[in-house]
Amino acid sequence: MKPFIGVLLRPEKTRGHNDVMVLYDAVRCAIVKYGGIPLCIIPPTMISYVDQTRKEVKRLTEEEEKDINCLLCLCKGVILPGGDEIMDYDLYILEYCYQKKIPTLGICMGMQAMGLKFGGNVEPFSTNINHKIKKSMYAHLIKIDYSSKLLKILKKSVILVNSFHKCSVKHTTLDVVAKSEDGIVEAIEDKNHPFFIGVQWHPETMISYDIMSQRLFESFFQAVEKR
Repeated sequence: MKPFIGVLLRPEKTRGHNDVMVLYDAVRCAIVKYGGIPLCIIPPTMISYVDQTRKEVKRLTEEEEKDINCLLCLCKGVILPGGDEIMDYDLYILEYCYQKKIPTLGICMGMQAMGLKFGGNVEPFSTNINHKIKKSMYAHLIKIDYSSKLLKILKKSVILVNSFHKCSVKHTTLDVVAKSEDGIVEAIEDKNHPFFIGVQWHPETMISYDIMSQRLFESFFQAVEKR
């Protein structure tokens, strides 16, 4: 049986101004391409998360956490995609995945949630490199640490990535393993976990043309298969 890959849904608004929870199609397609079944993880609450911050919404109750556990126990791997606001359910799911050794990939805000969960801050930044370029194949270079799991996966220490974000991770206790030339954190990981990696760029949108993105997803699914 193909593995269920949990993917967090994100709050959005439709053109008709209806509140919805969405699964980004590029993430869905990446999961399907590499042999997984997307399993949507939606917070089992009565809260509307659209236009809210984490501090404005109630924390998950013990019962709601148990309901999320019922979904997570089905998952062989979990992806935290990009978004606009880190929520309490991001942090709870990260703790669960970390403790249960579930292969976990954080993308853009998903990476920032990892950094925040593990002792860091997520702050706006200003730099001479444009980190918010949508619809572009590549935006800038990043340099990857030689001792990292990410380097072993990608097999290159300098790569090109795309980029569309306005905040960055600082002071996390996870290993910072890649930065852009202006010092912005571009990847974090835990070397003692089977696969606990966050990247600031969007590899799911680059799979069709970028071998580094392909290698990252291949490695994630290899970790899933070993579970």
